[in-house]
This record gives sequence, C-alpha cells and structure tokens, in this order.
Amino acid sequence: MILNRTAHRIGYLGSMKSWDVSKKEIWTLHSFLDFVIDHLKYNSENGIQMLCFDLLDLNLQEFDFSSIEEDSEEQNKIDLISNLVSAKKIRIFFFLGKGYFLGSQLPEIVQDTKKIILKVSDFLDCIGVQEPSILIRVGSAYGNRKETLVRFSEEVKSLPNYVSRKLAVMNDEKPSLFSVTDLLAGVYYSTKIPICFRFLPHQFNNGGLSSREALFLSASTWPNDIKPVFIHSEPQSVDEFGIPSSPSPSAFLSNRIPTFNLEIDIIVDSLDKDLSCIKYMKEIKSLKPIVINKIPD
Repeated sequence: MILNRTAHRIGYLGSMKSWDVSKKEIWTLHSFLDFVIDHLKYNSENGIQMLCFDLLDLNLQEFDFSSIEEDSEEQNKIDLISNLVSAKKIRIFFFLGKGYFLGSQLPEIVQDTKKIILKVSDFLDCIGVQEPSILIRVGSAYGNRKETLVRFSEEVKSLPNYVSRKLAVMNDEKPSLFSVTDLLAGVYYSTKIPICFRFLPHQFNNGGLSSREALFLSASTWPNDIKPVFIHSEPQSVDEFGIPSSPSPSAFLSNRIPTFNLEIDIIVDSLDKDLSCIKYMKEIKSLKPIVINKIPD
C-alpha cells in the first residue's frame, strides 16, 4: 500500500458553475473541444488539477474522433488539450451515472453504454490518456446481485483491452446494490479493473467495512504506477448523532477530506462544484477532521 508522499490533487465532479450546459448546448465536436479547453484553462488558473466530466452534461454519441484530419481546427484543439494536460499535470475523468450500466438486463442500455465508453476512450486516446479514467457503475441488481456482477464482468471482458483498461468501477449507496466488498469479489478479481471509492455512498452501503478499510481496499486495486482516485462528498443532512441521513451531497465541504495518509487524488462531489473545490483549498488548514462513525456492532 502506497502512503502519502506527494500532495493530493483535488478536482470536482461536473461542469464549472459558470458554464450553463443547457444554454451553451454541446452538440458539435467543436463545442465539446472548446468546453474541455475552457475547463482546463479555468481549473489550471485556480490550482485545480483534476477534471471529472459528468456525461449527462455532454452529447458524445455522434462525435467521430477517429475521423479528425491532420492540421484541421479540431486537431489543433486536440493538441492544445493534450499539451495543457501534460504541462499542468492535470488528470481527466468521465463519470457515467444514471442511464449507463454494463450490468443491465436491457440490451439497449448495454449497447448505449458501450457506445459512449468507446467514444470517451477514443477521445482519451487522442489526448494520450491510457490510465483508468472512465468511472462506471454496475447497474441495478434486479434481485440477483451475483448474476448482475457476472453479466457486468462479461461485458467488460467483451470490450477491447485498450478500452477496458481505461475503466474503473464505483460503489453504490443502496444496500440492494454493490458495495466495495461486492466489487472486489465480483468485479476486480474477474476483470482487474480498479475500484473508485465513493465516500458518502459507503456510509449507506458499507459491505461490512469501515471507511478506512474500504478506501485502503479500493486503493489497493489500482495499478502500482497509477495514483488511485476517490470521490468525496459530505451529506446535505445528518441526524442528531452526526450520521448522514441523506446520500445527496452538500454544497460545500465543512471538514477536511480523510485520506488516511494514502497517496491518492480526490474528486469532490458537491452542489457548488468548482466553487466548493476552490473554497476547500483556501480553507483546508482551518477545517476540522471529519467524524467517521464506526460500523454498529
């Protein structure tokens, strides 16, 4: 297990607050590349070294990255993105949330999920990113978690190796779905794709592990030469004992992010996105440690 020797890179999930996706409509390859460039420049200026785009904000289904011609305007933008990522040491991720599940029983959902994964993989290839950067969930268990995990793993194996090696799987908040424990036995041992630990969902579906155990276990699934990443949130509400009562994320972070001295990078999932991330980086030294409740006996 790698302990912390370098500073944690911190980023946020989604688009920056000033970018109204609904109004700017990312329907062309040009607008998508501009979207990425704007985020890279803005985040770099604000000391943010992690990008995690939510694919619900984007429309990549019709983009053809393989047909970009040399010396074209699109290729110039691709080159700019690649140079910014390299020079600023920025990591880029894509989050597949609702609607994209490889473990689904519905063939059309599986095919749509594969299509978007292939599109994202093509883009990552264009900018020279080969590490696990596409964050996915298994999907609904349909009352049979074991079969769903097997189906998910088989779909992962059906993808080309250059695509599957860019995947990481995330734990769920519902006990009827998949904890880190489930993902280790049902996905990692079969496919070797790493686990991206989500802190807040773990509070509702811990699989018998403490937060520290789950984070260490998830980090251990990442290749030795790639720094693990995890998604951190604080709940919108807690009960009288400080236990989260909602899996929905808060607007800002009020406590220091628990890394347990691991060498990991962090994606913040919060309602105020980049504003929350910038605020956290400014206030980190004055924030109190988060109180993590033990698993009840």
